[in-house]
Amino acid sequence: MDELELLKKDWNKESDDFKEYSENEIYNMIKNKSVSMTKTLLIIGLAEMVLWTLYGYLNREFPYIRMTMFFVFAVSIIFLFRKMKSGQDSITLMKGILNMRTLILGYAVISLVLAVTDNIIHFDHNTRDFMAGLKDGYNKNYDVNALPTKPDTMMPGVANYIIFGIFVLIGLYILYIIYKRTYGKILKDLRKNYKELSLQEK
Repeated sequence: MDELELLKKDWNKESDDFKEYSENEIYNMIKNKSVSMTKTLLIIGLAEMVLWTLYGYLNREFPYIRMTMFFVFAVSIIFLFRKMKSGQDSITLMKGILNMRTLILGYAVISLVLAVTDNIIHFDHNTRDFMAGLKDGYNKNYDVNALPTKPDTMMPGVANYIIFGIFVLIGLYILYIIYKRTYGKILKDLRKNYKELSLQEK
């Protein structure tokens, strides 16, 4: 637990030992916490980019759109990071936090929309690929030298589309949960920081 959280916890305690913090000290705590979250955000973004690149490699398709989006996102984050670090007043920091929240929300939403759109556009091909993979996995149990099945030779029926669609929905839900636990948590923490600064300004 950092100093800011300890301060919030002890705020209502009636104790002579309670340490008094100046407005400037509280501001610096919030500022340092926001800067720390920005660093964490970049690390999460880089890890996500590596995973999407690996996914693209396995599908023999480089994620150009995602790479471009991440580059813009990373540059914007670094810009806001430097601005936060050099900020000298709470109003500037509040604006930085609001911009950061907007940027994170936009990136997360666009990233999820891209994942959904990609699955819709390539749904037929992905279903055939999924069927070919299942067939190869089944054949390998009986013949290790069996040749890989070409997805284009598969003829999916309604049941195949439904089954694959269920797997896609499960995958997208898991992706949503991951985004909620990472970007969502950072958004929540930034909102707390913004509220703390708002109270300080009153």
